[in-house]
Amino acid sequence: MREPRKISAIVLAGGNGERLGIDKARLDWKGESLLAQMVQLLKEDCEEVLIAVGKVRPLGLQNRVRVVEDRLPMKGPLSGLHAGLSAATFPCCLVVACDMPFLSPKLLGFLLSRSVTGMGVLACEIGGYVEPFPAVYPRSILPLIERAISSDRLSVQDLLRRIACPVISEQEVRAVDPELHSFINLNTPTDVQRWLK
Repeated sequence: MREPRKISAIVLAGGNGERLGIDKARLDWKGESLLAQMVQLLKEDCEEVLIAVGKVRPLGLQNRVRVVEDRLPMKGPLSGLHAGLSAATFPCCLVVACDMPFLSPKLLGFLLSRSVTGMGVLACEIGGYVEPFPAVYPRSILPLIERAISSDRLSVQDLLRRIACPVISEQEVRAVDPELHSFINLNTPTDVQRWLK
């Protein structure tokens, strides 16, 4: 069994699931919440796991992780990213969203192996689009996030474009996740039916 890395994992679980109709963090899959399964996966690689939420609510994790509430609420995923990075113990953070059921352990390990403290954000480029999650974010970008939020520039994608982050190419990603399943999100009831049923 490998030792977890000195890195923080942040799961963004802040949304109310308006489009989905239920709390994404409590989606059940194979008898356990998707969030609980994700926490278990992340604990294999990361010494610390944080759940960033818009408002603290029961998540059924029995105190297995630290839950942090948005400090700058109602600003979408950027709020959760800010809350998680602010609370993280380690300078580098692996960030995922709570509605990504098929995160590849190989891809997460590859991202972590390629990240270097101080190098900035490391993300994957798929189809010419820089995917904001999963990705590695350093705590050092907190001032940039705060400025973006204060000026109401709330797109994580916009933030990534402005900092010109290094990317892992689609070809490299497909070597460890051939079908790119790690980037599937559950946003609608149709998504849940298609992917979890």
